[in-house]
Amino acid sequence: MTQKTWLITGISSGLGQALAQTVIERGDRVIGTFRQQSQIDAFNDLHQHEAIGIKLDLTNSTEIQHAFEFVNQTLANSMYW
Repeated sequence: MTQKTWLITGISSGLGQALAQTVIERGDRVIGTFRQQSQIDAFNDLHQHEAIGIKLDLTNSTEIQHAFEFVNQTLANSMYW
């Protein structure tokens, strides 16, 4: 089976967090979004090889653009995996 990469928004709690954990447990990779840097740092420390957390507030157009560029570059270049 081919490993997939998922982009999941809002993974600090609730459904996003549960989905991210399920995806990681089944062997796929996750790019997950958070609004707070401290949550990103903790997530990245915990999931160093199968996931990466990035900053994204969906009400901030600059953060949306940065997240889009990061995801695009990561998927195009296998930047983290």
